[in-house]
Amino acid sequence: MDKIELQIKKPEDTVKIQSHLMALLPEIQKGKIFDCTIELHREKRSKNANDYSWVVQDKISKVLNKRIDEVHNEMVLQYGVLEVYSIKKEAFESAKRLFDYFENLGESKLNGKEFVHIKAGLGTHTYNTKEMATFIDGVVQEAKDLGIETKTPDEIEKLKSLWRIKND
Repeated sequence: MDKIELQIKKPEDTVKIQSHLMALLPEIQKGKIFDCTIELHREKRSKNANDYSWVVQDKISKVLNKRIDEVHNEMVLQYGVLEVYSIKKEAFESAKRLFDYFENLGESKLNGKEFVHIKAGLGTHTYNTKEMATFIDGVVQEAKDLGIETKTPDEIEKLKSLWRIKND
């Protein structure tokens, strides 16, 4: 048995899981070990939503006379999924290659050791639907603030509703 993927949508679905687990008993008794993961189902975000974010970022880049990758970096650091890290100064040059997007927040010393502090953003390709919705809302607002025409709020909601997580 390689891998089984099941969705639990109603209480009766748990019976399927029980039967699969019972079928594994002889293998478990022989000493085989299995990994089992149960996680909340999340819809994959729509490629259309991601595509639209790039269209809007392209419009922003033209108005600001910047490269689209610069605008994207700014948008990720403004509206994306972020973490703050403190890295030993001597390790910073090699460590910064681990991050898709980052902004240097400054340096400090602690117990005689120097640290660089960064705000790092994950690439949008890793976002779930809720994170992507937040990102798109921010990008669209930036465009509106610059006087750039975007889809109407209803059109944007319709786009997001195609992949919004139910019962968020």
